[in-house]
Amino acid sequence: MDCTLFIPYLLPPCELAEALWRTVDAPQLKAMLARAAYTTDAAVDSGAWLCRTFGIARQHDWPLAPLLAAHEGLSAQSGYWLSATPVHLETRRNALVLNDALVRDITNDESAAFALTLADHLREENIALHAPRPGVWFLRCDAAPAMSTTSLATAAGRDVRPFLPQGKDGARWHRILTEIQMLLHSHPLNDVRESRGLAPVNSVWLWGGGTLPAPSPKAFDTVWSDDATVRALAHHDGCRTEPQPKRISTAALNGAAQFFSFAALEPLMRRGDVQSWGNAVMTLNRDWFAPLADALKSGALHSLTLISASDAGTQQFIIRHHDHLKIWRKNKYLQ
Repeated sequence: MDCTLFIPYLLPPCELAEALWRTVDAPQLKAMLARAAYTTDAAVDSGAWLCRTFGIARQHDWPLAPLLAAHEGLSAQSGYWLSATPVHLETRRNALVLNDALVRDITNDESAAFALTLADHLREENIALHAPRPGVWFLRCDAAPAMSTTSLATAAGRDVRPFLPQGKDGARWHRILTEIQMLLHSHPLNDVRESRGLAPVNSVWLWGGGTLPAPSPKAFDTVWSDDATVRALAHHDGCRTEPQPKRISTAALNGAAQFFSFAALEPLMRRGDVQSWGNAVMTLNRDWFAPLADALKSGALHSLTLISASDAGTQQFIIRHHDHLKIWRKNKYLQ
């Protein structure tokens, strides 16, 4: 049986790795990584790696929006779709910084009211807005624009200006974004939010544009995840999906190919909470990596693939049944 674990920010950025790694008591994880076959790709982020793994080809963007829309129950078989995530943009010195975390408390009523205002305006541009649930919005138009976007994860916490839509049709979408921001800025619900000490919803972030791709051959027997993107990709490919378990179990290792994803480490690292990140890695070592190391040694598990993804790219570690015997192998990343 083969097992893949997709864990964004399992490894810290290279500039922090040596100091942080010493503080983490995770002997089984460290031993597996040190003896694994290792590759890295600075050009591939989380969304790109997931699309490739589930057999989804790149269009102008990696087309996650139509997959997510279909997973939300929308009819995404035709047209071009963009994720339009409501966000808060804040001015910091000479930067306009995207903070999506500040508006994750948006209510059903707020989401419906904001979406109604924007939908009325966007209709004049022949763009339909769909808001299946709070914080999850999509735009649909008939023709695909000549435009590429940047993922929400990459833009979050940064000056957004270098990450705005690019391409022949980029200028039109910059104008549309500006109009959206003006409508949200003057929306009375944002005054109410600010009076309650909440951040206003003052923009949307456009990402993941494309048309719905054809399903690919099933990549895994079972996908265990609570992440919407992973579950949408799995559903599109016809994989069985299950909630992410808190710890590995014998039952979860049944089948030829299993996929697990963990989203908890990324927000900790993004906000610089390295102590909580280290504690979470040690918990993963106890509940996951120690049992998986035993399964590899016993032969119950043939191979384990660990994927750590960040803005700097992806690192892939493949550990096979007999690799625990290769005590001479040292991974350059971990030195």
